Amino acid sequence: MEKSNTKLKKKREIPHAMVILFAIIVIATICTWIIPAGQYDTYVDEATGRNLVDPASFHYVDKTPVGLFKMFVCIQGGLIDSASIVFLIFSAFSCLYLIEATGAIDAAIAWMLRKTNGGANTKSSNAIIIIIMIVFSVWGSTGTFSYEEVVAFVPIFVAVAIALGYDAMVGVAISVIPVGIGFASATVNPFTIGVAQTIAELKMFSGIEYRIIILAVMTATLIVYTMVYANRIKKDPTKSVMYGIDMGEMAIDESKLETEFTLTRKLTLLTLFVGVICMAVGLLKFNWYVNQCAAIFMIVSIVCAIINRWSGNHTAEVLIAGLGKGVFSALIVGIARAVLQVMSAGNIIHTIIHACAGLLEGLSLYVSSVGMLVFQTVLNFLVPSGSGQAAVSMPIMTPIADIIGMNRQIAVLAFQFGDGFSNLLWPTGFMVIACAMAKIPLNKYYKWLLPFFGICFVLQGAFLMIAVAMNYS
Repeated sequence: MEKSNTKLKKKREIPHAMVILFAIIVIATICTWIIPAGQYDTYVDEATGRNLVDPASFHYVDKTPVGLFKMFVCIQGGLIDSASIVFLIFSAFSCLYLIEATGAIDAAIAWMLRKTNGGANTKSSNAIIIIIMIVFSVWGSTGTFSYEEVVAFVPIFVAVAIALGYDAMVGVAISVIPVGIGFASATVNPFTIGVAQTIAELKMFSGIEYRIIILAVMTATLIVYTMVYANRIKKDPTKSVMYGIDMGEMAIDESKLETEFTLTRKLTLLTLFVGVICMAVGLLKFNWYVNQCAAIFMIVSIVCAIINRWSGNHTAEVLIAGLGKGVFSALIVGIARAVLQVMSAGNIIHTIIHACAGLLEGLSLYVSSVGMLVFQTVLNFLVPSGSGQAAVSMPIMTPIADIIGMNRQIAVLAFQFGDGFSNLLWPTGFMVIACAMAKIPLNKYYKWLLPFFGICFVLQGAFLMIAVAMNYS
């Protein structure tokens, strides 16, 4: 019986993202032998300096199928091609790991949780919960606070939520999900919007004003949805999706709540905040790009180490350990770019673009934008890495947008929505881990999530249509 259960578990196991990407590379290689090779003529727009596709110039060319050895050469080529983004990821992850190692993030969260635990039946308690959700959402939108950081604190948030008279679902809703909403809104997220805009040849973080509005609306929607649910189950616990499930073991970890928010730790977080602000200003006002962003992360790392009075050797050891945290995301970007390398070598990218554009050309730009959203949402199941998905999809979505007359910024927005918000839905994301840590069965989580996700999807479609109407750029 035990062997049978083991076999069943293996059958149900979700493939690793690297396995999925390698499978996509193999499929792309096979496609170079099947799909006719074709090309559009491209030109440089003098006004913007962008490479644009001439939509009337598609023509077939001689086949150049990719062999097995060439396929592996393309993987190396993908890593080389995306080197600037790869090293940005390394710099960012090392910096965030160093800040985490100072205890600053632990202390800040513990401070907020202590304040929340102080008034279980007062309006101030609800106000502090709302403030936490806003802070986490805004912080998540910068890409400097993600699922990886917040998921470790899930048991503490769940314990506090239960102590306040709510349930485990509220604990997840006020911690992990706001980070996900912020990540999806991506005001200045270098890992998603930064990568996508780089590939689309747009100014990094351009169009931020509209994304700030999106962040505000989506965060407000989550707060209203969560607080309505929280107040309902506080009045009647039988309304909870967790009703009848024993949560007695989710006791508050006092040691975590006692983490001291010292002046040094406050200055550490302030340094990160100033670094993010400098990055945003530089990108928006001084035409900074990927290399300058990486430099800011390096500077923040060194300043934080000085504030914490770390030795040079200790700082170096922590930064190197932090590199390990970023290896997966960096490799995902490089290997995803290998898909583009294979299709480029086989001259099938423009043929695929021509076919997709043919499907969208008969539709309005409004419908086409929603079609792109659906495509990106489905793709996120297969490629759960935001930067990796950008590397896979944006080289295709960008010229399609050009051909059907859609502003490239709208194609990036469709990617941003499809990648970000579906992280809350697909089992290939971090929510499975969060639910496991919170002792929430997945069917209970989906019972709570699906109505909210439906509301979010409608809002995403509305934001895309508004973007089309105002020619968002």
